[in-house]
Amino acid sequence: MPRRTQEDSLATRKKILESAQRLFTRRGYERTSLSDIAKYAGVTRGAIYWHFENKEELLVNLMDFIDTEKFSIQLLHDAADPAEPDPLSKLKTCIKSMVDEESNKFISSSLMSMIISIMNGSAGNDIVRAKVLEFIKARHELMNKILRNCIAKGQLPANLAIATAAEHLAMFCVGFFHQSRLGYTENLKKHFEYFIDREFEEIKHFTVDSL
Repeated sequence: MPRRTQEDSLATRKKILESAQRLFTRRGYERTSLSDIAKYAGVTRGAIYWHFENKEELLVNLMDFIDTEKFSIQLLHDAADPAEPDPLSKLKTCIKSMVDEESNKFISSSLMSMIISIMNGSAGNDIVRAKVLEFIKARHELMNKILRNCIAKGQLPANLAIATAAEHLAMFCVGFFHQSRLGYTENLKKHFEYFIDREFEEIKHFTVDSL
């Protein structure tokens, strides 16, 4: 694909995702159609189908897009890379991004409420719910890969119970997530870096010998 054409294609994809984000936020999942998104983005339905198979796939790609834009998800991919010499620092930096203003704004947004509703079954359908849960499962698998990389670099114990450590770390992040949605983050933000360091000190004790 010629460079200009590729750039145009990426720009169109981004425009579709941003339009979907605005409409899902305003109307919810059920009340937003692909035709609505195409019209808002100023593209044809065909352009949407060129990039996304259906509305369910569009939503999951939007979640990945938001992760990249709001939560520095590329840092997680960097941390999982065997060539990365300091994966633990990359992981901590990504978690720290949760307290950024833009991240907090999204956590408390109507779009996030919509995604939660899809996950708990009060919105959407079985197909989109399965795709969202598959997306979350992939994030858990990425976290396991990061922890294995941290072990390989000597930053976490060789006998770390990886699945347990990943679950505990997820609980830490989800805890902040819910506190943020409730508006109780002032003290958390002030000491967040300390809390992250303490979390990883705690995780070091989750070894296969101790469980």
